[in-house]
Amino acid sequence: MRTLVMRPIRVLYVENDSALRRILGEMLAKSDKLQLVGSYANANEVLDRATVRGADVALVDFSLDQNGLNGIELGIALRNINEYIGIVVYSQHSVSKMVNRVPKAMRHGWSFFDKSAEMSLSDYVRIIHSTAAGNGNWEAVSERDVQGVEARTSIFFQLSPQQRAIMSLSAQGKGAKEIAAQLGLSYSYVRKQLSRSYSVLLPGASPRDDLKTAAVLKYIELTRQN
Repeated sequence: MRTLVMRPIRVLYVENDSALRRILGEMLAKSDKLQLVGSYANANEVLDRATVRGADVALVDFSLDQNGLNGIELGIALRNINEYIGIVVYSQHSVSKMVNRVPKAMRHGWSFFDKSAEMSLSDYVRIIHSTAAGNGNWEAVSERDVQGVEARTSIFFQLSPQQRAIMSLSAQGKGAKEIAAQLGLSYSYVRKQLSRSYSVLLPGASPRDDLKTAAVLKYIELTRQN
């Protein structure tokens, strides 16, 4: 495998959900250990040989364009262009069933994880760094029990319809003042409902955490499941 030099890890990011791509892309860009060299909506956009050959890791959503490649297929295509590129695949579905889709000879430097709003920037950096070094977690993932989605689904419906409407606009990048104007509510009321929504979506979260980003990621995750 490639010997890493002391520089930021160059990351390609592929996610078809524009809101999630913006939010997670902004999060990744905050790390001085990573260099986001490209953010793409689908497989066709990322398959540029020069770009792929210059990257260390590709962070790929499993569920991409229904008419194109999925995350596993894209990872294989990227590896055929750059044999050293690490592939990190994430999904809101159980990833334990995905591992066997990767050819055995190509499984080094592949990592899989469940898409979760609880993941912090340091979690992403750790996974990306390990994968760039040629490591991966495919063996552990293939042996892991599949987790149900009942608990996460129940969290979604703990939010009131109005709170879901507010969180939906927040996920579009709108601030509290814009949301208040659009829904005909007071600014203070929207802020209060956002705070309550964060508590529902992120029970036990530390006040020091970036609650807005984490809550929006959690909300997007839940809306994809319901």
